[in-house]
Amino acid sequence: MNLNLLTVQKIQRGAVVIHCCTSPDNGERVNAQIVETPNRLVVVDAMLLRAHAKELRAYADSLGKPIDRIFITHAHPDHWFGIEFFQDVPSYALAETMGELQFMAPIAIGFHRSNHGDGVIDKAIFPTNTIAEGPFEIDGIGFRAMKITSAEDLFLLALDIPSIQTLLAQDLVYNKVHLFVGQLDQKGGTCFDGWIAALETFKQTNYALVLPGHGVPTDASVFAENIAYLNRMRELVAASSGQNFVERAMAAFPDYELRSMLDMSAFFLFKPQQ
Repeated sequence: MNLNLLTVQKIQRGAVVIHCCTSPDNGERVNAQIVETPNRLVVVDAMLLRAHAKELRAYADSLGKPIDRIFITHAHPDHWFGIEFFQDVPSYALAETMGELQFMAPIAIGFHRSNHGDGVIDKAIFPTNTIAEGPFEIDGIGFRAMKITSAEDLFLLALDIPSIQTLLAQDLVYNKVHLFVGQLDQKGGTCFDGWIAALETFKQTNYALVLPGHGVPTDASVFAENIAYLNRMRELVAASSGQNFVERAMAAFPDYELRSMLDMSAFFLFKPQQ
């Protein structure tokens, strides 16, 4: 089909095709992944804006295979708002993410409707099933669900497909897009220690394909790159405030894109001091 808003990169890995579907900048350049198995589709995350989510669903439908399920990897709005267009298929999230969504949904919807109006959902629509850590199979393809805590969000779901050395990492990693570092941990501290610790556990892996939540598909080298970024950003946060932080971060990483991620990080990191 002809796409008007999203861009799609298709990657063949054995019997599986990964469709990395990316929104434009006004949708935070977020990725939703479609895993195409021989007979079925698995959708991972659902976009932020209604227009992008609607086109994601239309693209999935154009592939001519039934959608087995959709996974929502975490509670940040750019990954779950678009579930509105997938209410007819089974939806899954970590139990902890379900709890986080119940608490955060009204705040997130209000915040984004103040920016996007009717471009985003007006009421919360939650996943209907929980997923636990461990292996499972869809259409003969083995997956492994992994729970990551205190990283880019309090709880993240990553999906490993061992037979094709592929990790659907989503917001565990970004690729050459500024990382959102405004999430506070459960004690009100910054995300850096937990996120770096999580990345360290993946750094020695041999994934041939890593699908980030933002930025183009990459490989296992992204883990060390994100660790270096987070270490530098931790220093900048400690030495900066507000707009000063944004400008310093842009200077420190001139090859990274999407300034809006820095602006959003600054809003959450420095608002209490203003």
